[in-house]
Amino acid sequence: MRSRVADEGADTDAVTLMSRAGLEPDPWQKALLTSDWERALLNCARQSGKTTASAALALETALEATDNLVLILAPARRQSKEFLRSVRSLYRDANPDVGLDKQSELRLRLENESRIIALPGKEGTVRGYTADLVIADEAARVPDSAYVATRPMLAVSGGRFVGLSTPAGQRGWFYTAWKDKTQDWERVKVTGRDCPRMTEDFLEQERQEMGDWEFRNEYLCEFQDTTDQLFRTEDIEAALTSGREPLFSEDPSEHLTDREPLFSDE
Repeated sequence: MRSRVADEGADTDAVTLMSRAGLEPDPWQKALLTSDWERALLNCARQSGKTTASAALALETALEATDNLVLILAPARRQSKEFLRSVRSLYRDANPDVGLDKQSELRLRLENESRIIALPGKEGTVRGYTADLVIADEAARVPDSAYVATRPMLAVSGGRFVGLSTPAGQRGWFYTAWKDKTQDWERVKVTGRDCPRMTEDFLEQERQEMGDWEFRNEYLCEFQDTTDQLFRTEDIEAALTSGREPLFSEDPSEHLTDREPLFSDE
C-alpha cells in the first residue's frame, strides 16, 4: 500500500504546494494535510479554505505516484467543474516538476499518467472506478446513493475519502457520519469566527442581512432543522424509544375481544 502522506517539504507535499502557490496554510489546513487518516469530514464555513485544502490534497495525490486517480464529486456538474478549476489554478501557481499532459473542463491528466476527474454526484456516474482519493464537494447535498457507490472503489486501492461542506439540515449521510461518533472519521469544524480572514464586523453584518438561520448554517456550521419541517428532529428522535412496552402483543386480535363498542345505536 502506498504512503498515505507525502513527505513534508517534498515537491508533491500538499503544504509545500500551497506555499509555492503563495497560499500560506492555516493551522487547521496544515494539520489536516499532514495527518494520517483514511476518511475526513470538513464541516467548514463558506470561504474558510476547505476547497483550497482539498484541492491541495487532490494535487498531492496525483503527483506523488504514477497512475493515481482522484475523483471529485459534487451535486451538480457546474460545482465539480469549479472544484477542478481550483485544482488547476493551484497546479499553475505551484508549478510542480511533473508536467501536464492533457486537460479539459472535467479532466486533468499529468505526465505521470495520474488523472483528476470531476463528476456530478449521481450514483450512475460514479460507478466503475478504482480511486486513490475521492473528494465530495458540497457533501451534505451529495445523495446518499452516490456516497454509498464510492465506498467499494476505495476498498482495493486503500484510498482516502474527503467530504467537505456546510450543513444542510439534520439528514443525509454527511449529517449521520458527523453525528455518529462510532464511525471512524477525522472530523474538522471551522466556523467563520475561526477564519482569520473574516472580521467580527463582517460576520455581524452577514448575520443581520441573511438572518439567524442562514448565518448559523453558513458561518457557524450548525446542523439545524430545515425550514420546511413540520416537526423538530429532536422531538421525532425523542419519540423513538425501545424503553416502552408495545401497545399490542404480536397478535393484535387478542386485544379486540370483549371490548365495549366505541359507539352505540341506543
